[in-house]
Amino acid sequence: MSQLLAKLLDAKALSDAGKHADAARALQALAAKHPAEPDVVSLLAVTLYQLRQYERALFYAKRATDLRPQDASYHTNLALVQDATGKRDAAEASLLRAIAINPAHPDARLSLANRALDEHRTRDAAAHCEAVLKVGLHPQVAMTYCGALMAMGEVEKAVEFTRVALEKYPRDASLWGGLCAGLNYLYGASVEECAHAHRRYGELLAEYRPAEKFTYRGTRDSARRLKVGFVSNDLRTHSVSFFMEPFFDLHDRSKFEVHAFSTTRHPDATSERLKQMVARWHDCGDLIDIEIARLVEKEGIDVLVDLSGHTLNSQLTAMSYKAAPVQATYCGYPNTTGLKEIDYRIVDGRTDPMREARTGAALEPDHPDFDERCTERLVRIDPCFLCYQPPRDAPTPSREPRASGPVFGSFNANKKIGAGVIALWSRVLKGVEGSRLIMKTFELKDPDAKARVCREFGACGIAPERVEILEPTKGIAEHLAKYALVDVALDSLPYNGTTTTCEALWMGVPVVALAGATHAARVGVSLLNAVGVPELIAESEDAYVTLAADLARDTARLTHYRSTLRERVAASPLCDRAEFCARFSDALRGMWTRWCAR
Repeated sequence: MSQLLAKLLDAKALSDAGKHADAARALQALAAKHPAEPDVVSLLAVTLYQLRQYERALFYAKRATDLRPQDASYHTNLALVQDATGKRDAAEASLLRAIAINPAHPDARLSLANRALDEHRTRDAAAHCEAVLKVGLHPQVAMTYCGALMAMGEVEKAVEFTRVALEKYPRDASLWGGLCAGLNYLYGASVEECAHAHRRYGELLAEYRPAEKFTYRGTRDSARRLKVGFVSNDLRTHSVSFFMEPFFDLHDRSKFEVHAFSTTRHPDATSERLKQMVARWHDCGDLIDIEIARLVEKEGIDVLVDLSGHTLNSQLTAMSYKAAPVQATYCGYPNTTGLKEIDYRIVDGRTDPMREARTGAALEPDHPDFDERCTERLVRIDPCFLCYQPPRDAPTPSREPRASGPVFGSFNANKKIGAGVIALWSRVLKGVEGSRLIMKTFELKDPDAKARVCREFGACGIAPERVEILEPTKGIAEHLAKYALVDVALDSLPYNGTTTTCEALWMGVPVVALAGATHAARVGVSLLNAVGVPELIAESEDAYVTLAADLARDTARLTHYRSTLRERVAASPLCDRAEFCARFSDALRGMWTRWCAR
């Protein structure tokens, strides 16, 4: 082994161990002696990137591609640094250069696939992944491929692909996490498989976690002012932020010091508004998981709350370090995290009923109890675990004149609309002569996603003219105005709408929901009970079809809902910001008090 290679391997070992500053010093010395050695220059670029010295990293990354222009990995590294310096177009050009050299380069294709997903070009994202997967299975590419399939509504295909990938990589935690997320959307998914997948993810995460220890230096005083932290990629214009804002805005500053650990790289006006409501705002978009955990420890957080679960860009890995003595999860994910390091999950008694309160045909007695499914202890903040903030610029509820028969509608995400729910909705359409269905979600602007929906309705005997897919709209007011075209909203299953249900009700449109056997399938039960319209909940698929059909034919009842629902929603617990803040505050205090008593 040459002396240069030995020193290069030593520097890489330092970098792999997280000692990036030491690695950079060693590589800088090597680069001074060997300025034309591309491997030295490239590794120095990557190390400087990890140190967030982006301009210096850009210099060396560009030099590496000049020295060895036919190396796809060098162009991929250059793209990584270009992205970090805001040169997005240049980064894409570098990635395209990389796949021109090596069409199956996994890192380049993965970056291009993730870009395509960000821009809702799901077919392009899938194609980039397929270019790698036809050569061989790659765990990270497999994960992104499943994400693309989910966005296209191919939930069954995504879940099955993940299961197959896990046969080859049974100890890959990220693949288990992908299975966890996918099973929430799968029509007819096994409660037992879903619970097992989440637990397996948590076990593997704990096994692979670095051995770094975190020390809490606070005091066990149940009555003192608490430092409460919230970790999320969605502290921006996102439904999670809208549901969290009441607590951020109204919490008692004498009892809580609220910290926000925002991991988004794209803060916006909502981020700025939330920032004014909390004691400390931490921009963590450039931090890795262990750095977030160290920051939590440094700030002395007493209770840390995850708002993402197994969603894109979540920070469950940061939560796994247990940098705060009490940890919880809330709102952003409709299931257990599977992490034993997360102590609590905040829900309500309708989304996650206690065993003695379970009713309805969908709640089979042999299913694991809602509490048994979770690695966390459930904290139920009844009557509803959410608080809805209606948009200030929402138009007044109205109904445009009908051109023909009743109109059903769904504005839910495409991945919530699998083959099973399409079959159910087809039964509804067949039960009401002359009826139509309007669908609206930004994912359906993708031609392949749109074709999939039309194809599956066609397979159920529904003529193309009975299903209309609306174009995306620019703002929330224009979006909500489209409810003037809808008579009855159909909730999705097994993953219910949340914000979409609230918006439909606010626009005077009744939402028909089916009481299911999981949290994701019971959010509609919680929302409709909170608003005081439990008559819109069906306990079986047959009852769902009958309820939706009967409602669509009852014009007097629809008119009554259109004129009264907004007022009922506004006066309900769903919109009572102060009461929700009090319930949520009590939940946090109860968690802390239990820890102090141990």
